[in-house]
Amino acid sequence: MTRSSSSRRKGRAGSALPGPTSNAAAHRARLNELAARGVSPTDAIRLKAALTGWFGSDHWIRYLAADGLQGYGDGAWPEQWSSASLTERMALFTADELISLEAWQNADTIYADAPMCDMVTAAAQTFPQQRVRHDEFLAPIGFLFFAKPVPSAAFSSPIPDQPPVSAITWACVEDGVNAFTWIRQPPGAYEINGVTVQLTTLFPHLAYFVPWDKPAHAGVHSVSILRALSALAKQPLTREDSPKIHQSVRAVARNAKIRPESFRRIALRRPEAAPHELAAARAAAEGRTPAGHWVRGHWRNQYYASVDEHRPIWIEGFPRGDFAHSAPASERLLVAHGDRVSTGPARPPRSASAEAA
Repeated sequence: MTRSSSSRRKGRAGSALPGPTSNAAAHRARLNELAARGVSPTDAIRLKAALTGWFGSDHWIRYLAADGLQGYGDGAWPEQWSSASLTERMALFTADELISLEAWQNADTIYADAPMCDMVTAAAQTFPQQRVRHDEFLAPIGFLFFAKPVPSAAFSSPIPDQPPVSAITWACVEDGVNAFTWIRQPPGAYEINGVTVQLTTLFPHLAYFVPWDKPAHAGVHSVSILRALSALAKQPLTREDSPKIHQSVRAVARNAKIRPESFRRIALRRPEAAPHELAAARAAAEGRTPAGHWVRGHWRNQYYASVDEHRPIWIEGFPRGDFAHSAPASERLLVAHGDRVSTGPARPPRSASAEAA
């Protein structure tokens, strides 16, 4: 479970897929198939219940002590970690102050519907370079579930055959924000670096930590997705509601001691724009500009005098050009505009690096 005390982790933790006991290729294919399934509101409640139950057992600490998230423990205890036994590593975690199980049970549950998943994936890629603030997130601690799993490439450098991400958990702690991405998998006992660990239907994939005094690099990790969604949720293009929860699922929530009333769904008012935004983001990443194309939405830093701060607002995209025909592959039109008077230096694209778990 995420630590609430001061942490000093350096570098992004790599993902560690569980070691199957039989055919590796078949296991990976099954894992990818399960991870690609959509998450319904009912699924979100059940997954949260299973995950909080796992946080309440010793298997979460056992998983971290087995170095399931490579570099996570070593970043916190660089001198002790490499030579410590499994028992000693578990003691390092349990001796530290952890966020309580009750806090996770009471944490907000955010559900992004399918169009919002596309929109936030596209919007996160260009989120402005700003220092991370305590008050910018949807809640101080929470669970975010994606109705449409988000490709792992949106969170890290592309790694072959990586399953898409179904959920993010995050916690604002004393010195920064700590976030984990989670993928769906068959529950059961797995061997993690020689240690047997019981895992739930959500498997921890990547960890990220960003200190409060540092900007977060756009588009490559879970904190970027969280910031973009939090900013979008405060603007008129989105709507928020509480989907109806079936009585059977309420019983699951009650048994897991989680609050179903904390469940919030965030959706776009014009969902038809979302696939265009995602397609435009992919085209830009690949250096393509079709003849008829969607002009990407973008962030603008808006100054708010009441708080004496610049905060991002989303400017919506729009269609441009002829969508019925593709641009000719062998023809180019060059237009000469003559000399232009420079009005000032061009602004370089905003970017920054993030410290991670």
